[in-house]
Amino acid sequence: MLAKVSNRITQPCLNDLLQAHLLFLRRMKGGQRLSIGMRHADRLDFSGRLLMGADMTGAMLDGSRFIRANLAEVNLFGASMINCDLRYAKLEKADLRGARLRSANLSEAILDFADFREGVLLTKQQGGALTRAWTDDGNARMAGAMFRSAQAKGARFSRTIGAGTDLSNANFSNARLNGADFAGSVLRKVNFTGADLSNCSFVGANLQGALLVNAVLDGAVFADADLTTTVIGQGALMKADMRKARLPRGLDSLEQSIQDIIRAHARWVASLGAEGAQADLSRVDLRNVDLGGTDFSAANFQSAMMTDSALNGCCFTMADLSYANLMQTNLTDAVCRGTNLKGATLRKAMLAQMNCSPMAITVGIATRDWPTNFSEADLEGADLSRGDYRMANFAQANLQGTDLRNSDLCGANLTDADLTGADLRGAKLDGADLRGAIGIKR
Repeated sequence: MLAKVSNRITQPCLNDLLQAHLLFLRRMKGGQRLSIGMRHADRLDFSGRLLMGADMTGAMLDGSRFIRANLAEVNLFGASMINCDLRYAKLEKADLRGARLRSANLSEAILDFADFREGVLLTKQQGGALTRAWTDDGNARMAGAMFRSAQAKGARFSRTIGAGTDLSNANFSNARLNGADFAGSVLRKVNFTGADLSNCSFVGANLQGALLVNAVLDGAVFADADLTTTVIGQGALMKADMRKARLPRGLDSLEQSIQDIIRAHARWVASLGAEGAQADLSRVDLRNVDLGGTDFSAANFQSAMMTDSALNGCCFTMADLSYANLMQTNLTDAVCRGTNLKGATLRKAMLAQMNCSPMAITVGIATRDWPTNFSEADLEGADLSRGDYRMANFAQANLQGTDLRNSDLCGANLTDADLTGADLRGAKLDGADLRGAIGIKR
């Protein structure tokens, strides 16, 4: 693609161009499609603007703000977007081939069917010679970009998408990512369902809580990757290189049987630590087990794999279940007072009638309430109805589509939580902190 002569755009000039583009979208008099290909529009503010269908081919946009802007089907081929703030932006079907996105923030952005593949932008020099518009290393064009909680269903990416980047909670279902380099990346709770991950490198990546159901893993390399709470189809594993991958500990690898561990823990709880031993089931594979009604107070389940298990009526008071995978697990009537569930995966879990009220603890001569911690947890589609969540910490939690009917959330911390589609009929929210929360009517 050949480039035109560039020139700089000021914020007042941009505002006029954006107004003309808005009229263009509305098919009104005076409207003109936004076309700033190869022009300098760096460090400008596009936030909240409607930019659908605009032409920004090869534009210099470094450091510009696009927060909540609508860039659907925008042509950004070869654009320079280093350090751009694209949080919550809509980029469905946008052409981002060859775009420079180093250190850009695409957290919570909607990237469905966008094209991030390689592309080379050419400029014509004096004498007619063609040279690359950008001379930096193409392999680093997306280095340090943040895709945390982004949605990229069906998107197409280059091999340089994710090395060393934070893609936590992103949705890449059915995306074409074959050959991508995710080495050293944070991929916690990423949805790769149905994605093409053939020949990808996940060396040293953190995939705790990630979904790789029906993903194509032919030739993928998982050396030193953390897969302790990752959901992967067994058939797909046979085609991937799993050597040195960190997998959950099997029950047969434990020094004692699970029954003996439970009995020793019961003595430890009853004797206040004088006898028995605290249960340490961290990183253990506890899928499809029935442990209903067991007292696991203060036990360690950090990063345990507990999907599809029956834990109804269990007591997890002051236990550590941080980053555990409890997807589709039955926790009905469980007691989780003061429990640490930070970063846990609880999608479609049954949590009805849980007691997650704060636990009174004594520190020295003072007594304080210790709240249950659901911060950064993924509770999408879970049943939390009729539960006691007073003072619970749901900061940055995913509560999309949850059933919170008739639950007590008085004094709960819901800052920056996503409650889109949550059923809050009859829920008590007196004193709850809703700053930054989305999907809830104020």
